[in-house]
Parts: sequence; C-alpha cells; structure tokens
Amino acid sequence: MEKYVAFIETLKANIATFVSTPKTEWDKIATHSVNGLAGEELRRLVGIDTRRASGAFFTDSELAEKVLSIVKPKFTAKSLVYDSACGAGNLLIAARNYMQASGLQLPWEKHLRGTDIHAEFVDTAKLRLTTNALLKSRIATAAILQKEKGKKYVIRKADGLKTNSYYKVATHIYVNPPFNQVTTGEKLTWAKGKVSAAALFIDKIIQHCNPGTSIIAILPDVLRSGTRYEKWRAMVERECTEEHKELLGRFDKFADVDVYVLHLIKRPVPLQIPEDATLPVEANQSVLEDLFDICVGPVVDNRDDHTGDLHDYIISRGLIGWSTQGEVEKKRQHVGKKFEGPFVVIKRTSRKEDSHRAVATIINTHLPAYVDNHLIVLQPKSGLLRDCKTALRILRDPRTDEWINDRIRCRHLTVKIVKQIPMWAEE
Repeated sequence: MEKYVAFIETLKANIATFVSTPKTEWDKIATHSVNGLAGEELRRLVGIDTRRASGAFFTDSELAEKVLSIVKPKFTAKSLVYDSACGAGNLLIAARNYMQASGLQLPWEKHLRGTDIHAEFVDTAKLRLTTNALLKSRIATAAILQKEKGKKYVIRKADGLKTNSYYKVATHIYVNPPFNQVTTGEKLTWAKGKVSAAALFIDKIIQHCNPGTSIIAILPDVLRSGTRYEKWRAMVERECTEEHKELLGRFDKFADVDVYVLHLIKRPVPLQIPEDATLPVEANQSVLEDLFDICVGPVVDNRDDHTGDLHDYIISRGLIGWSTQGEVEKKRQHVGKKFEGPFVVIKRTSRKEDSHRAVATIINTHLPAYVDNHLIVLQPKSGLLRDCKTALRILRDPRTDEWINDRIRCRHLTVKIVKQIPMWAEE
C-alpha cells in the first residue's frame, strides 16, 4: 500500500490551504476528499491484485450513511464508536456525522476509535476526519485550522482480529471487514480451512467486546445465506441478539459482491444450546423432500429487472398462514422460473420465539406465478392439492416446531432444514 502515500500528501496539502482558498472552492474539494476520492485514489494507486489479496475495498460513503439510517443506532454523549478495520475512515466519518445530525455536539476525537493493519490507511483516516471537521465549520480561520489539526484522533496501526483496549471501551462497533478468503491456524467451531475474513472478524469482535455492545456490520451475503456458514450463523445467534438484518444489494459498481447489514447486541450470557443439537429422524421416517420439490423463491425484487412475461407475483406480505389462496393481486415481469398451482409457500423469516416456525400458505391458482425469495416453495411431485394440505398439517404440528428449534437457531429457515422435516403421522 506504499503508493497510497501520494493521496496522504494530497490531503495534507488541501488542509494546509483551508484559510487561503475561498471557502466555497475549498468545501468542494473537501467534500470530494471525504466522500469518493479515497476509493478512487485506492483504485488508481494500488493494483487490483494487491487490493484483492488484502481485502482492501473501501465502503462507499453513501453506503456507510445508508446503513446508519437503516439501523438507527442509539448514540448518546457517552457513546464510543470503534471500527476495527477502519481503512480510510469512511464508517467513522459517517458515524460522526450521524451523531452530530442527531443533535450531539461532542469532542469527536474522544468518541471515535479505529485500527487498520496498513499504516497508510491509518494516516489517511486521521486526515480525512480532520478534513471533515473543517468542512463542518461555517468560517475558515487560522484558529479553527489549528484547533482541528491539533486534535489527536485515536486511530492506530493494529490487527483488529486481536484484542485491544478499544474493544473494552466501545459501546458501538461499526465495521465493514475485509471480504477476502484467509487461512487461520486456530481451530474454529464453525469452519475449517480457508474462510471469509469477514466471518472471522465477526467471530473475534464478539469474543473481544463487552456484553451489551452494539455491533453494526456490512457483510458479504454468503454469510447470510451460504450453507457453509450455517455453523457461523448459529455461533452468532448463541452469542448475540439479532436486532436487524437487511439486504443492501451490490457493494459498489467496482466489486460484484452482494452485501447485507447485520446489527447485533452481544448477549450478557450465551444461549445454552449444544453446538450440534438435533432431533434425529428415524431411519424409516419419510421427510418433506420425499413428496415435494423444495427451493427458495427465485425473485429478488430489489435486484431483478422488471422484464419478461407478466404473471402473478407471490410475496410474503399479506399471506394468511394456514390458508388456501386462490387469487393473487400483485403482478410482476420476470425472466426466471415460475410455478403452477397447487403449491405451498413458507415464510423464511422465523424466530424461535414464534408460535410456529414454518408458517405456510397453499397457493391454488390456475395461472403461473413468480415467487419472491423471502419465501420457500414446496411443489408437490404428485401435482395434487391433497399433498399440499398434508404439508400444512405437518408444518403446523407442534412436533415440527420442536424439531426445527433443535436444529436451527438463526432467524431464517433454510431449504436444507425444510427438506428434512419429518412427515409426522396423525395423532
């Protein structure tokens, strides 16, 4: 990252002209410096292979701000925000601006912490925080310049995977960890071999921070949905309460990775659930997969284009559990797979506290329909409505809730779990 020093010198030069440059002109330059310029210069100065190897892809300023507007963290005058993989400081700048916009006026250098393994990024983050502070001033005077330059932002070169004093004082951890694959020599409970650095970061953050700490993370979607990370999700569920989870779409136009935001609060005491807790199925026990073809609804509404044939569109909102729906009001264009009734849909959002873990509805229409990806589709291999009614009986059975609770702790049902739900005999 040595070549990134050129951007550091640019930032220093811009700060030095704070008084001598007309305010409107300086503000224009500074706005670019605290928004997109850090990423632009990273792409210009540092080769793609180097960036990929270290997972150095800066969070876009708009994305950093969007996440806070979604999560709406509760900041107070006692809040201390720590970014354990701070890069050029975009998340810290966004947190500072969000707190100020909510009415807090604080000595920001005492409420922000950051670490990064690259010294060049550490220096950049400090200078950009100073630039951002000067940008917020209404007038440009030498006194203001000296005051802001004199502030000592607590950002240093360090590995956020290792514990440090910042973890112990942080009330909020706001992080976009690297997405690259890494090999760790330590034994993990949730994976072997190469793993996502982002998953490893969240593991370490949970280990190092105090109970009650708010963790806001921008993560690759594979951690949310990938089969390989089921044990990682179970670990997170044991250690933290999940306050919010939401898909954000593509990371940026330069990185073809879908991301989501995950907001956690570390539990005072981990849930006492055995790591491999299961309710075994008898060898001769039939399961739903025997009678149904099962998949996630293919339509990702906020990402898929509205092109192709126009058909009924089944979404989670408005579905009445344990009922049969014969008409669909919503329509959508799509170019992917469609389903013909009768079939069953299950809402993927599912919590252990819910009265039923797999709330289902029969769709019995004579027209083909698209299905949203917030639903799991069960299409009877027989094509018979009778089998759909059998599925509803099984899914509503208390034994199913017990079986699911013993197998999965995360708040989204998976196709893998639904396929293995036993076909209970009627009592």
